[in-house]
Amino acid sequence: TFTYDMFRERTGFKLGWGCLCFYPFFYALPLWPLVSEPASGDISAGVALGCGAFFFLGWTLTRGGNMQKFAIKTQPKTPRFKFLGVIEVEQTTVEGSGGRVLCSGWWGLARHVNYLGELVQALAIALPGYLATGSLVSFAYPVYYLALFIPRQLDDDHVCEHKYGKQLWHKYKQLVPYRIVPGVW
Repeated sequence: TFTYDMFRERTGFKLGWGCLCFYPFFYALPLWPLVSEPASGDISAGVALGCGAFFFLGWTLTRGGNMQKFAIKTQPKTPRFKFLGVIEVEQTTVEGSGGRVLCSGWWGLARHVNYLGELVQALAIALPGYLATGSLVSFAYPVYYLALFIPRQLDDDHVCEHKYGKQLWHKYKQLVPYRIVPGVW
């Protein structure tokens, strides 16, 4: 998302204010109920580990997708990409894209699998606050991400169709039909 921020939305007040003032406080909001409200209960060690594993799944989707994209840009002739030395995926691009549009591995799951990873991480951070206190404030962060990523994905589809051409982008959308959530949307 950093590249999108810099090149599509441009650097300026919004990005500067967001990075310095908004995000440092907003990202902590899901955990606020844990310190501000008397806990009506607590989460078990198993639930805490589950939330941690869920967060790691989101991190894997985000980081894996971004690293695969970096790998295809820096080593376009490499047929496979290995993430964390464990997960290996093919580096297939859409025919006619000059090796620039990935349609396999992480990017074969959804056109913005990295957004899904960010959403999963946000939910994993929100769950402990909600499960321990029942406070819906915990979900402000994941809801914000939904409101941010859905319009951004729609805009990105439009930009990429213009950038790569309608025919190639249509071919890509047939190969990777899901926008953010594989099998759903």
